Amino acid sequence: MIITFDIETIPTQSPEFIADIASGIKPPATMKKAETIAQWVENEKQQAVDDAVLKTSFDGAYGQICCIGWAIDDSDVFYSIGSESEIINEFFDSLYLNNPRNLDPIFVGHNVSAFDLRFLFQRAIILGIKPPSFIPFNAKSWDSQIFDTMTYFAGFGNRISLDKLCKVLGIEGKTGMDGSDVWPEYQAGNIDKIAEYCRHDVEITRAVYKRLTFSEI
Repeated sequence: MIITFDIETIPTQSPEFIADIASGIKPPATMKKAETIAQWVENEKQQAVDDAVLKTSFDGAYGQICCIGWAIDDSDVFYSIGSESEIINEFFDSLYLNNPRNLDPIFVGHNVSAFDLRFLFQRAIILGIKPPSFIPFNAKSWDSQIFDTMTYFAGFGNRISLDKLCKVLGIEGKTGMDGSDVWPEYQAGNIDKIAEYCRHDVEITRAVYKRLTFSEI
């Protein structure tokens, strides 16, 4: 069984975490005068805090999952939105339903080993959600239960965007939205737009997998 999946993430929504991040933002060490520091605090600190909070969308300890998209073999792409707990539980329930004998499926994704699986694992642990035992959270990108389209094409330690990889393989890539748009769209309440973006990413990742392996699932 082949599971192609993708997650979309947003920065931390916790006031406590945001306050903790803000408390750690200090003026540049080169600033010595009290007046200069006061000006920095008034004019620049908030932007520095906002930038640091935004980066938590890449950190499973602080950030959150706002959508998961997945496909089992050649099935239609499913997606889940809602509260983070609901999203993760729905994804896990689908995997249990489609893998009743707890076999070892192959998980396909773009940068899936370094980002998606680790982020999902961290959020599940934090939320107290027990993951299926057959999800290879600790697998490396070259292990048999993982097919990381980025690493397979670019090589270990190198990167290529999914959109660029699609283009060089003659596959239609991203259409009008990329990962940097997820948080602004979430803030605007456009959750369905994020879900469609995630669904499309799963579709094109599966298409890339087929091209890279010269196969049909």
